[in-house]
Amino acid sequence: MNKKLVGFTLLATIAAVPTAHAQGLGEKIEIGAFGQFTKLDDKIKMDNVTAIGGLFGASVYKWFGVQGDVQLGKTKVTRAPFEDITYRPARILGTFTLPLTPSKQAALVLGAGYVNSIYAGRATPNEYEDGFSVLAGLKLCSSGKWGARIDGIMDRNPSPNEQDVTGTSANLGLRAGVTYALRGGCATADKFDWSLKIDPASATVNRGSERQFALSAADAKGKIIPLKNVKDLACSTSDAAIATVDNTGKVRAVKYGTATITCTGTQRKLQRSATATVTVPPPAWTLTLTPKSGSTDVGKTLSFSAKAVDADNMDLGAITWSTANASIASVANGTVTCNAGGTTTITASKSAYGSSKSETASVECIAPKPPASVALDRTLFDFDKAIVLKAGNDTLLVVIEAMKRIPTLRISVEGHTDRYGSEAYNSTLAKRRAEEVTKQLLKLAGKDAASLKDRIVTSSFGEQCLVTTAGADESEPPPPNRGRIAKADKAAQGDNRRVEIWQLLEGKGAPTGCRPADDRQNRVSFKDLK
Repeated sequence: MNKKLVGFTLLATIAAVPTAHAQGLGEKIEIGAFGQFTKLDDKIKMDNVTAIGGLFGASVYKWFGVQGDVQLGKTKVTRAPFEDITYRPARILGTFTLPLTPSKQAALVLGAGYVNSIYAGRATPNEYEDGFSVLAGLKLCSSGKWGARIDGIMDRNPSPNEQDVTGTSANLGLRAGVTYALRGGCATADKFDWSLKIDPASATVNRGSERQFALSAADAKGKIIPLKNVKDLACSTSDAAIATVDNTGKVRAVKYGTATITCTGTQRKLQRSATATVTVPPPAWTLTLTPKSGSTDVGKTLSFSAKAVDADNMDLGAITWSTANASIASVANGTVTCNAGGTTTITASKSAYGSSKSETASVECIAPKPPASVALDRTLFDFDKAIVLKAGNDTLLVVIEAMKRIPTLRISVEGHTDRYGSEAYNSTLAKRRAEEVTKQLLKLAGKDAASLKDRIVTSSFGEQCLVTTAGADESEPPPPNRGRIAKADKAAQGDNRRVEIWQLLEGKGAPTGCRPADDRQNRVSFKDLK
């Protein structure tokens, strides 16, 4: 045979494995060494050969692989001139590995392919013989990378060599040796796996800024996989309102919050993903409360305003209001209602972007001033009489002066009696006393009477509003005849025989009932009114 054909065959044997690996094959690669006894066909006229050799094998697809082997041995020609021959066959075979046990540690190996036998030193012109080779063997594996092989081989050579042109020869060989897996294990190939990584795993990105996250891929042994070889590489965000991302891992922060970035890709039909956390810190924000203080009368309201905005002047929503003392002032939505006299503090509070702020304002609630009053009592009215005695004019003049001094001052003239006499009689007597006092006030006002008249109201209560129960036994009804009342009893009931003059507070009309005890205790003099 031609030497060029032999060289091409050996080159194809060596190139087959890396080519298969470049196509994503070759997940299992092994080498081996063996000893072999070969019975040469008698037609070749050479002694049998004992040789040593080596093999190289790789997986191609599932159970199919390729194997190349070469061996070297010495023999001698059995006819003159009895040359010494170096026997050097080389094979390239396709192999089928069929497991014999569930663990795959014992397997049947079947192969077939091309063989080129070299008989170096032969005196005849042709040292080469092309042929067809078949192999059947048993492979035994450890749990790791080492294994053992026992193979039977037959090489069939259909070319003439020491024979007629039409002759053939068949060489039979038996070999035994060991193998070692350079990739994968003896019994199984390493299962391909890979991972996708995002770096860093978490980062803080300020609102409006961008950050490039680094994407990388590697197989299970840490070998880098170029990203261009990763199929369907894409990135997504859990919340685009917080952060967006493109397929290169570039993140843009949109607003405060936390979002998860997820990138996925496929390699050898295995999809893998990686995640990273993006935190967008909150923007600066402020809370304002206006005014900082206020005051009003009890029963009235004040308005306060509060607003929370961030650095973009975005309104952050509803404010929470509270008061330090609701008995003095209550607050709802910025409206303060004064409930009693005193000073307290209201607070506007807001929680936003994970933090809380508050502002305070002082509120003064002004209690109504106690009314001014005077009483024309027993020293100004005789028993059973409605005539204002002269001594009462000084008191009435104090009231007139106050009304002249204060144009808004209004008064109520209220008549009262003691408990003696019938209820109807006492009602009439109380009314007469109030009317007489009113007439006397206008008389003392002189030329100002016309302007003061409409600022005076008159009412009477008879014996309803007693200020003392002294005198006769309360369990006994008063005698109907006022003339028969004992002098001591008349004196004891003197405080009830009175006309009271009261200041009418703003918004108030004539009283419909007796004055409360608080009014009597807190009342002031008309002289002190301003």
